[in-house]
Amino acid sequence: MQQDNCSSSSQLTDIFPVCIANSAIMGLCFVLGVPGNLSVLGILVRRLKENSFTLRIMLTLAMSDLLILLPLPIWIWALLHDWIFGSVVCKIISYIEYWCVYCSALCVTLMSVQRYMQVLHPQKCAKLGTRGENGLLCGIWILSGLLALYAPVQRDVGCDQYGFLYCYQHFRNDTEKVVTLILEMLQFGMCFFLLVFFYYRLHRGVNQSPFFSSNRMTKLVTRIVVSFFVFYILVPIANISIITAVFLKNENLLESVELVGKVARVLAFLNSCVNPCLYTFSLRGQQRTNPVIENT
Repeated sequence: MQQDNCSSSSQLTDIFPVCIANSAIMGLCFVLGVPGNLSVLGILVRRLKENSFTLRIMLTLAMSDLLILLPLPIWIWALLHDWIFGSVVCKIISYIEYWCVYCSALCVTLMSVQRYMQVLHPQKCAKLGTRGENGLLCGIWILSGLLALYAPVQRDVGCDQYGFLYCYQHFRNDTEKVVTLILEMLQFGMCFFLLVFFYYRLHRGVNQSPFFSSNRMTKLVTRIVVSFFVFYILVPIANISIITAVFLKNENLLESVELVGKVARVLAFLNSCVNPCLYTFSLRGQQRTNPVIENT
């Protein structure tokens, strides 16, 4: 990629407030999310002797969220200045980010499937065994790594449309851009569909059973679904808008919606800050009221 000839332009005045806002959000995510996930990791590691599959999923989730948040100071520096870390670092960090974002989404999805099977089909769930559970967790990391393989291929250092030297997603043509955005939407759309479907089935099954209290389960379901939806819904909306602008060949619209896309992806980092509190405290509450549900 061409890394020279990056110069200031009138567009920098328009983009700089967005950079400041994105940097502030990422700084908040780093300050709150890194200590939060580290504390959760400490709690979960001490409780691994309980041999709970739910705890191991949460441990994987906390690890992926932590890896998402750790590179944020580099992105903050690059937003406020120029990218000075080279092409190799750009590709490596981008791959880790995408890898862990997919891993986080798959962990949340697996948790919904696991909760459904554990509560309503415990005999089938028990047949999986510890080896099978560990295999599923390893499979999540491997699948996430495969899904993220396009990131280092497309990411490189160069001058973006605003005159910044930045590590950005470079598409060779509009077709590659559209296909990439559609695939991203399909992947997260499938995760969200499975999340809602299995928690809905779980909620119905719990309500119909005399052995479980549905009040806390309802709150947990609502928090999980709403948080995942709130923090990620802007990303597919921005992707649809970008695809529309590409088909319309409207450069002004494309520039505007791509800015929205940048902000949407930054807001998604907030999910990695919320996850530690959401899952840890929900699990503690369930253990106090419904110990049968958490016994794995």
